[in-house]
Amino acid sequence: MAGRLTGAALPLLWAAMPGVAYAASGGDKDGSVGELGTVVLLVLVVGVAYVLAHNVVERLQRRFLIVSGAEYLLLGVLLGPVFLKIDAFEDMTGLLPVIALAAGWVGLLRGTDFDFASLQKLDPATWRIVFLHHLLPGIAVGVSAYYFFIQPGLVYAKWELGADETRTAMLSAAALACFAAADSAEPFDLLSRRYEISGRLSPLLRNGTRLGDIMVILAFGLIFCVFHQSAPGAKEYSASLWAWVTFLLGGALGFLFSLFLAGDESDNSRFLALVGIIAFASGGAYFLELSPLAVNLSMGFVLVNFARGGHLLHSTLESTERPMAIVLLIFAGALWTPTDWKLTLLALGAFLVLRTSAKWLASAIAAWGTSLRTDLFRGLLAHGDVTLAMAVSFRLVYKGGAADIAYSVVLGSIMVNDLLAPRLLRGLLADQGEIQRELRDTDSRTSIEVSAK
Repeated sequence: MAGRLTGAALPLLWAAMPGVAYAASGGDKDGSVGELGTVVLLVLVVGVAYVLAHNVVERLQRRFLIVSGAEYLLLGVLLGPVFLKIDAFEDMTGLLPVIALAAGWVGLLRGTDFDFASLQKLDPATWRIVFLHHLLPGIAVGVSAYYFFIQPGLVYAKWELGADETRTAMLSAAALACFAAADSAEPFDLLSRRYEISGRLSPLLRNGTRLGDIMVILAFGLIFCVFHQSAPGAKEYSASLWAWVTFLLGGALGFLFSLFLAGDESDNSRFLALVGIIAFASGGAYFLELSPLAVNLSMGFVLVNFARGGHLLHSTLESTERPMAIVLLIFAGALWTPTDWKLTLLALGAFLVLRTSAKWLASAIAAWGTSLRTDLFRGLLAHGDVTLAMAVSFRLVYKGGAADIAYSVVLGSIMVNDLLAPRLLRGLLADQGEIQRELRDTDSRTSIEVSAK
């Protein structure tokens, strides 16, 4: 296996080396070779991401209990305009369709989580987790970030943000609020691949993170409506109108595409259909300067509840989520630009403290008068793909001093929390007595179910 993996990966890795990547990125006068080189480089990045996701990353995650991602962010930073300055990553315009596809994939997957059949089976305490553990961190971070960004002599003395400084501070603070509110189910999936877990707490928290992501994506979509980036000279429309356009566009596309899904397609056919569906919806969202996550979320809700074989769509999206997340991580790193390190570290430290403290308070309130633990926040600190997709979408549309700091802060928080979250979650589940034993390589799904009964 190792020999086959090495043989398959070496050509891809060689082609991704700086010299080869530079040659592939262009250098001709008319740019035609450069455009071809961009496509080739992109295919190579996706290929390497796919190979790593299926053959290397999962083993490392299971062995060391880490949610992988920091290494791909750093790879993106190296490929971007800060260091190697590869042409394809300096001007991201040609890569927007792929970024939109990856971000839309996350939105559609979360939309398919919201099916009526699953909602009826939820633990009633799930809604406490959803609202308190997402609302309180969002409010705490959003309000604090706004006052941080408008402090005279702090941010505005070091960056030229244009005339509307208050607007920039508000949209950056709102984005940080959404980043702080978002959770991730990936630590739960990671632990379930290493340990036999039984009990109420793990599914309760996992379902809470999934539904919470839906609420956060909706709130994030409203940022694009309230702070809509209209073209110069274009007619201005109200935020409520853009909100209606966002959700009706996704719903209409969902009903349209549901007519073309028979429900008995093969996995490959279903995957190709989803690529076309998401690319169309995300492209429309970017054309209108709207959130591709919110548009695809609405479309996913319609498809999973009204399309034939909606649950199969969810399975296909879930099985291909990790390679899409790796692509997002690489591009997220490539989109990063340096900011004042003192201000960024100050903002990052405040973000981590406020987010963790607000989640601790939410756990205490959620446990009031119930049998829930008061330290549930230990299992809800990871960020995950939703935060990453929101950050990339935000970065592509909004720029400026406050927006740059907000983007640097969320990338730093992703790296810190995703490394710590699985071990904190394992400690929580161990204290609750839900971790039964460590799984062996010889264990099958059937043997696990039998031993758990």
